[in-house]
Amino acid sequence: MSYRKSVAKYVLAAALVGGVTLFLWFLRDELTLANFALVYLLSILVSAIYQGTGPSLVAAVISFLCFNFFLVKPLYTFVVADPHELLDLVIYFAVAILTGQLAAQVRRQADNARQRAYEQDILYKLSSTFNQLTDRESVYQALKSILKMDLLAQDVDILPGKIETSSSAQNELYLLLHTEHDIYGTLRVTFDQAPTASLIRLITASSAQASAALERIELNERARKAHSYQEADRLKTALLHSVSHDLRTPITIIKTSASNLLELHAKLTEAERMEISRTIENEADHLNKMVGNLLDISRLKAGALKINDAWNDLEEVVGDVAARTWQLTHRERIKMHFPDRMPLVRFDYGLMLQALSNLVENSLRYEPADSKIEIIGSFQEGEARVSIINHGPDLLPEERELIWEPFYRGREGNIGLGMAIARGIIEAHKGRLWVEDTIGGGVTFIFSLPVVEDIDLDQDPHCR
Repeated sequence: MSYRKSVAKYVLAAALVGGVTLFLWFLRDELTLANFALVYLLSILVSAIYQGTGPSLVAAVISFLCFNFFLVKPLYTFVVADPHELLDLVIYFAVAILTGQLAAQVRRQADNARQRAYEQDILYKLSSTFNQLTDRESVYQALKSILKMDLLAQDVDILPGKIETSSSAQNELYLLLHTEHDIYGTLRVTFDQAPTASLIRLITASSAQASAALERIELNERARKAHSYQEADRLKTALLHSVSHDLRTPITIIKTSASNLLELHAKLTEAERMEISRTIENEADHLNKMVGNLLDISRLKAGALKINDAWNDLEEVVGDVAARTWQLTHRERIKMHFPDRMPLVRFDYGLMLQALSNLVENSLRYEPADSKIEIIGSFQEGEARVSIINHGPDLLPEERELIWEPFYRGREGNIGLGMAIARGIIEAHKGRLWVEDTIGGGVTFIFSLPVVEDIDLDQDPHCR
């Protein structure tokens, strides 16, 4: 508080007593000493409540003197003729002092309560804000914003490292942002005038909350890195196992077939040479697919999958998969059904084609040769769904979650990358993929993708 404001409070307290004295002087013949005392006590209460302890004491002293000088006979002198009136004046003075002190104390308690409530609001606001942040820069910006907007700081800076300052400016405050083990920087706060003790305490608590938020973010980053390292190590181990067997097998077949083709070329018939060449091509395609799957699962695990989403038709993707299947098998192995008013969905066409191809390939692997898998599209509860229905053997209960794990070996001994890739692609599109039993035997894979809610299928341009 500035010197001028402090002096002004004492002047106002004296002026209030003076005004009350003038009012009572005009009514001195109609009122009693008790009336005078009560009116003066009221003015002292007002001074204590609105101006504090010091001004109330000044008001009590001045009122005692004015009471004696202007209102107690003989007038205009400090001599008191009646001993009873002298006793009344002394008692009044004591009561005035006590009344002022009690009122001022109540005022201080109310001010302290308001200050504590204000501090709690600021700290709660900080805590709520920090809990939603996930990076350091956001914490720094939130701290600066609250210090400037709520605590009226003139300038706020986050200095790197621990700053040893010898600044003697009373309006500057330096606080270290740190925890038990780490230092995140030095907070420098500048005000128009020297901050009060309560303001310093509040800023210190705010910096402590910011330090805790920074520590939480750093611990989360370490945990994510540790998890990434664990995943990378697990993937590396599985990859080595895969290279040692699954990748080596087609390489060995290609190598052996190529050697036979070179060394026995003259002894082989045209049909045998064609068969060996076809074997080399098939194994090369198989090897290329396995390497591609390994790269895809690596990108998924690393979070490096790039999605170029656009409005696409799920039925068109299913049609492409069915066409590819016919080209490979020269048989109709897929029966598809989609409603006429299936909405368009935003997704990456190439990635969704890969995910659906993996699911269809897995289903065809166990589908009886004399039957077809069914692919059914539907739209319900704000989701576009595609069901791939297989009529082969049932899925064992313990396999329901294992089939989504990378490198899980199925019943035929092949490494299970396709299902893990399919789920990763669909979840990257904010979709879901799960498995259910087929009625009558078999397995049904169902995936769903979110669509725009509350759309009008008759008017929406994104619907077919």
